[in-house]
Amino acid sequence: MEISDGNVKIRIFIKNKNNLLANAIVSLETVYFGWITLKDFQIWRSQNLNNRLMEYINIKPLSRNIYGKWLERVYFEKPESWYELESKIYDAYFKAINEQGTEGT
Repeated sequence: MEISDGNVKIRIFIKNKNNLLANAIVSLETVYFGWITLKDFQIWRSQNLNNRLMEYINIKPLSRNIYGKWLERVYFEKPESWYELESKIYDAYFKAINEQGTEGT
């Protein structure tokens, strides 16, 4: 399922495997480089409430396990920019879940 608002395209792949709910691919339109695509965002079930989304969900940028420690491979200079993208990923996930539910009926 893909949503687009002009500057951001988000594709959601529902997984629902243990705590992993979905993966996301995010494409961002830039002035100088055109579209830049970032793969492997993950949407996890969480025991902690995400205060921004008001849901027990954790959305993580792509990361890599290096010597037993998970390091995020994408860093947002302005936290507000990450919060905005996190919200868009969550909205796309919610739409994908609803669309998947209506396809099965």
